[in-house]
Amino acid sequence: MRAITPAEYAKVKAIPLKSVEKHTYIREQGYVFDRPEGADGLFTFNLNDGIERKIYLYKVSEGTAMNGVGSLAVFTAPGKQLKLYIPNKLAPKEVWNQYIVDLKANNKLADGFAVCVAYMLSQLKTEAVADTTAKEEKDPNDFCFPAETFVNLVDGSEKHLSDVIVGEMLSGIFSGKVTKVEKHEGSFRLTRLLIKPHGQAWVSAKVHGGLIALEATETHPLLTLTGKKKINQLAVGDWIFVRDAVSGRFVTAEIAAIQKAARTVSKVYNVRTESGSYEVESIVALDKN
Repeated sequence: MRAITPAEYAKVKAIPLKSVEKHTYIREQGYVFDRPEGADGLFTFNLNDGIERKIYLYKVSEGTAMNGVGSLAVFTAPGKQLKLYIPNKLAPKEVWNQYIVDLKANNKLADGFAVCVAYMLSQLKTEAVADTTAKEEKDPNDFCFPAETFVNLVDGSEKHLSDVIVGEMLSGIFSGKVTKVEKHEGSFRLTRLLIKPHGQAWVSAKVHGGLIALEATETHPLLTLTGKKKINQLAVGDWIFVRDAVSGRFVTAEIAAIQKAARTVSKVYNVRTESGSYEVESIVALDKN
């Protein structure tokens, strides 16, 4: 593995890749694009709009020594193909900054691009994703939400997290059956996130002054623009995903404020799902493991 230069970054992005649905190994302009067979190389999404989206994920190597310089995600939808180069951990800051710019720009070109890429990153141990399995996670109770948090069901209704039962179907990136409901009692400090959706005409009653409030213990993971992050890893300005109250689409939203130790509660709840993702206050959360 080696670092990629900004000039190489631009070159790799510009290399045309044809018939990605057929070819798992492509050699072009001194670079090798190698896509693993199976689930690690192909991700398929159906976001409740009837449109199938796919991401073909290639490992990128350069030269006769086959030095790894990152990955390339090829996003496809009817009439669309977009490429996103994903740097490795050795890439300079300039490349990382351009990666974020490209991620945001591509999201404007294809509906569903960012949420599909983000979910893919959340499922992979790639160089572009921070390690979210920190060893300090010793308290099994510290991944939860207060009782009054609303979750979204696949039938379009919602209910308090404390009322969810095993077997119910929750909506998320993929709909999933609840396999376990966990309740914990004690003293739990909650972090409050204030979240502003990007450019949407919201009708949800949960939005006050343009902001959505979400409370949780600090290590629960959410889906962000760059993959899975725990709440205590978020910063003001980070992008997450919410479901638009009018269209039902997943749209980006921005962390406007973070209030640590906003309040303390005596009971918290958590669910586990078959799909690994669900919606709390219409915000995409991930199972804690």
